[in-house]
Amino acid sequence: MQQHDVIVVGAGPAGSATASFLARAGMDVLLVDKATFPRDKTCGDCLSPRAQAILHHMGILEQVDHQAHHAPAIRLYAPNGGCAETAVTGLAGLPHRTLVIPRYRFDHILQQHAIDSGATFRVGHAQRLLLTDNRVVGVTVHDQDVRSALVVLATGASTGLLKASGMLPQRPRFSVAARRYYRHLPPLDPHLELYLNQVALPGYAWLFPTGPQSANVGVWYSGRWPVSARVALDALTRQHPRLRRVLREAQPVAVMKSYPIRVDFLTAQKRWPGMLGVGEAIGLVNPFTGEGIDYALESGQIAAQVITTVLGTGTPTLARLQRYEQQLNAHFRQLFQIMTLAHYLAGHMPLFNRIFGGDRSSQPVVDALIQTCFGMTDMSVLLRPQFLLHLLRSRPMTT
Repeated sequence: MQQHDVIVVGAGPAGSATASFLARAGMDVLLVDKATFPRDKTCGDCLSPRAQAILHHMGILEQVDHQAHHAPAIRLYAPNGGCAETAVTGLAGLPHRTLVIPRYRFDHILQQHAIDSGATFRVGHAQRLLLTDNRVVGVTVHDQDVRSALVVLATGASTGLLKASGMLPQRPRFSVAARRYYRHLPPLDPHLELYLNQVALPGYAWLFPTGPQSANVGVWYSGRWPVSARVALDALTRQHPRLRRVLREAQPVAVMKSYPIRVDFLTAQKRWPGMLGVGEAIGLVNPFTGEGIDYALESGQIAAQVITTVLGTGTPTLARLQRYEQQLNAHFRQLFQIMTLAHYLAGHMPLFNRIFGGDRSSQPVVDALIQTCFGMTDMSVLLRPQFLLHLLRSRPMTT
């Protein structure tokens, strides 16, 4: 029977980052994924300044940068037809931009970095968790039991492994999204475009350039009604005035893909005896924006630090793994509480018109809100009197 220090199930951003940090700390790490890399992954493909900062720390930002589109600003279209724009501010002395890179390439870079760091990668379907005295002690992969001192769950929105092991106490909350790649577009501005007009709220549509004449186009919805993301995106590309014009002569690349996104970090279970969850597997996705790559990378780093300490001093009991949950909450909880409140307000169309469809008086509100959502500034800016005063003074554009 194989034995490792840590088994990481899932080689997306959270899993590969965790495996990289652990391997560099000297751990014997097995990284398992059901897919052979490179493989496609449905996503908006946007790397925030927050994500870039941790990629820089990992030593692979330059490699990602060479294969990515650089977007220096974010443009938002309000429900009333108004348009706002805000510049991107880099973190840790890095350039002022977001990066857009298809997950087909990005995840492969991360997975290869984990291998280069010393992790062992295995293609295989993780069928169930191995339990001894109600503690996770390994994983069954293709009918073979593989044991470890600790397991890291990095399976994204898939809850099959938790369900099969009876370790999912409540049904997670999901949002839905769909995306399609296009090429042969007319020359585009390099900015990210977000559309709050002609979409179901809370949600938005996007056009993220992946090059001078190519783009990732998608839609995200996080409300209570049953919505087909595929149907919504198909309708938007035919009916939305901006998308219809831009995509008139464009050529779709491959097929449209849709996917659920888990968004219940504040209530999700994050640790079990012998196991931790990272990234989207514990709902670590912004409930207001649907973005999660930066949080996935950061949770992988936090998990690796805790695991290295815990395994160095004894058995990973539930009590000893409490440190991981404490650090997650210290790092993310306040932001997610504010973003959850923003999500509840996101269905209020007049508020979006006031913020994103107003005159120049709303610019400080736009800058503060978007910089906070994308991790470019401290979230406390939204609680300052100046922000609230600017919000009260902003007025929607008259039509």
